[in-house]
Amino acid sequence: MSKAMTESPGRKRLATVIFGALALICGFGATQAGATFAPKAAPGTNILTSSNPAANQVVSMPPTQLQLIFRDPLTSPDVASNMGLSLACNGTSVGLGQAQLGTDFKTVSAALTQIPPAGLCVVSWSLPDFSSGSFNFTSAVAIQTTIASATGQVIATDTTVPILIGETIGEQKSAPRVGGVIGLLRILEYLLMTAIFGGLALVITAWPEGPNYAVMIRYMRLSWIACVATLYLILTLTTLQQTSQSFLSSLNPFEWLSSLTSGSGVVLIFRFALVVSCGWVALFPLRANDPATQMPAMVLLVLMISTLGFSRLGQDVAIFTYILGAVHGLSVAYWIGGLMLLSRVILIGPGGDDLVGAVLAFSKHSVLAFGVTLFTGSLQIYLLDSASILSSGHGRLGVLKIIITAVMVFIVFAFKNFVHKIFAENNSLTRKMAWRLRRAVTVELGFAIFALTITSWMVSTQPPKAVAQLSAPTATYAFREELRNDRFRVVISLTPGLTGINAMRIELIEPRRINNFTVKLIPQAIGYSGIQINVPLTSQGAAIVSGDGTFVLNVPGIWNIELSGTTTTGDLEKLATTIAITEASTISTVTTLPTVISLPTTATTLPSVITLPTVTTLPTATTVGG
Repeated sequence: MSKAMTESPGRKRLATVIFGALALICGFGATQAGATFAPKAAPGTNILTSSNPAANQVVSMPPTQLQLIFRDPLTSPDVASNMGLSLACNGTSVGLGQAQLGTDFKTVSAALTQIPPAGLCVVSWSLPDFSSGSFNFTSAVAIQTTIASATGQVIATDTTVPILIGETIGEQKSAPRVGGVIGLLRILEYLLMTAIFGGLALVITAWPEGPNYAVMIRYMRLSWIACVATLYLILTLTTLQQTSQSFLSSLNPFEWLSSLTSGSGVVLIFRFALVVSCGWVALFPLRANDPATQMPAMVLLVLMISTLGFSRLGQDVAIFTYILGAVHGLSVAYWIGGLMLLSRVILIGPGGDDLVGAVLAFSKHSVLAFGVTLFTGSLQIYLLDSASILSSGHGRLGVLKIIITAVMVFIVFAFKNFVHKIFAENNSLTRKMAWRLRRAVTVELGFAIFALTITSWMVSTQPPKAVAQLSAPTATYAFREELRNDRFRVVISLTPGLTGINAMRIELIEPRRINNFTVKLIPQAIGYSGIQINVPLTSQGAAIVSGDGTFVLNVPGIWNIELSGTTTTGDLEKLATTIAITEASTISTVTTLPTVISLPTTATTLPSVITLPTVTTLPTATTVGG
């Protein structure tokens, strides 16, 4: 009995091991049988009809992308992004971007992220529906060796290649940061110009006795001297900002004439000349009332203030905007200049009937001047911003200015009622009345100066409707076209437009800042390579791909041109056009354009031109594709 009990546990363990092994064997066999007899997914039937590069093609320039055209449409763009696509050349894997599905739902494209090496290239693909395949092409890429000079210019090693383009864009030095100082000086400029115009206009319209007061003469002379000095400093700093010269060199007025060639620069110089000319009447205010000199004095004063309406000369704005700007400047100058004369001259103490008459007349005239100011200012904002009044910086500043002006409507009418109430009880200007009126005038003048500050800020911004005009190249190009959409505006020029060596000029008008600016030229002829140019621009300006042999169009026919870029708010909508390239004759003579003409770094309409001199952007960026 005891022996049976001792043997029992061993027999049980042996039986457990045997039955466990049999269970594992049976389970594995059932799994294999299930896998054998389970239904299999049928392989896909989609096939390639063509590709670029084509099967068994020999390419002499590296492709920019792979293009596969299938027989059957793909169901959705996700199919392309999830497909298996690879490229290996000479046994080395070549990087590919994410595959994109074309609008025909048959064409799949994938950009190459690196230049493939020379040798046999194998393209393999597979779709989610189990369709798969592969094809070969041969890469016979010969990459041109280039040398970059110390100035950043890229020079081809082949010195026998002639230069085709007679134009260069000089490399601009970093501009001094003086914009804030110019903005503050511009506020002072506006105040001093309105002081001259408004003071003398009030003398002509309401206070003919003014030039007999010594304080009036001193006020006009100091205002004129300060205005001349302020404008001189603004012109100096503007020249310094545009040319990056030294401050002492920019003090020379002859430098202004050669540097400030844009529309706004010419207006600024003309304004300075008129302010200097107005010294003829500002230093001797009696000439404003003399019948023999009153008309020339008024003409000088009106022309001086009217230049404020032409600050955007050279930009693509309606002519009516300049007229509104001139009228707006005249009304603002009379209103604010009159307030300054009341505050600093008329209401500094008690006076007689002439002072009372001047205050009463100005209180009536200021209402009309303010109404014209409000009307013309609103129309200007509408013409320059339109529907973008809340989406642009200039438009938002305009809204802020309208709010300030709306508050001043109440102040203007309150001042008028206050003046009539005071002088209805007493026809003389006592010291207490002068102090009370001066305090009211000071409050209104404070709001007016705040409005001028916003105006100075708005002048430094670019409204949506005021875009820079195009600057014509100094050399002759066979092809020139402007491409634009809501946010992207570029002018491209190309010469000579024949197969072989070419040159290109790329001018960025909008946006003001850009990154990853590229231009792609892709021939429509099957089996030929394309070109990608990485444009070295980060802001408005122009860049040149010189005709030194690095930019070659290798096939005649129609070429597609595609421009792309990004900003801080995202990718720009691409621009596209086509150009017809003609076959060059077998016996051709290269026409060399005129000797190198230096294009000023401050183009007439491009506020900040960042360029490289005769920059060839193709040495390492030249890629090919369909």
